[in-house]
Amino acid sequence: AAQTDLPILILGESGAGKTLLARAIHNTSNRAKSSFVAFNAAALSETLLDSQLFGHERGAFTGAQRAVKGKFELADGGTLFIDEIADMSPSAQSKILRAVEYGEFERLGSETLTNADVRLISATHLPLHQLIGNDRFRRDLFYRISGITLTVPALRERPRDLPLLIAAEIAVASRRQGKAIKGLDARTSERLISYPWPGN
Repeated sequence: AAQTDLPILILGESGAGKTLLARAIHNTSNRAKSSFVAFNAAALSETLLDSQLFGHERGAFTGAQRAVKGKFELADGGTLFIDEIADMSPSAQSKILRAVEYGEFERLGSETLTNADVRLISATHLPLHQLIGNDRFRRDLFYRISGITLTVPALRERPRDLPLLIAAEIAVASRRQGKAIKGLDARTSERLISYPWPGN
């Protein structure tokens, strides 16, 4: 997937590692030397979402003291990762569709088109096919963002990953606390391995 420039859709539960996978794809792609820009689309107002994604001009809304680049412009030449894309409103979905299709958009408060060469990676934990069937997610946008679709299994479905993940977390804790933590005792290790990991 990394070696193509196709848009990628990553599906999986919250906490399963969708953002890590998106970064890994970017880091092993032809765009690795350019920016990786992450954006979480959940729970933003329409104006704020527009401003965050496409930028705004000075005076576009109350408090807009200067022109600001949006995520699309910041990711020009690189990768834009939109997490929780299924949480976007229908209006925001149509704006994303245009930006993905033509590589162009307007900053909030501007009438001039801006271009950006962006490789899009999107992610969601919601059942997109169900949302499309209920007219809550645009079918045409789905086809544009899902050139390649990858599903990240829940942690409980990949128990062989646990020893490596636990070792990585121990290494992080060691560095943060300035201690030489060598590992876990057998009882602790057994509890972690047998835990069902709800929420990953």
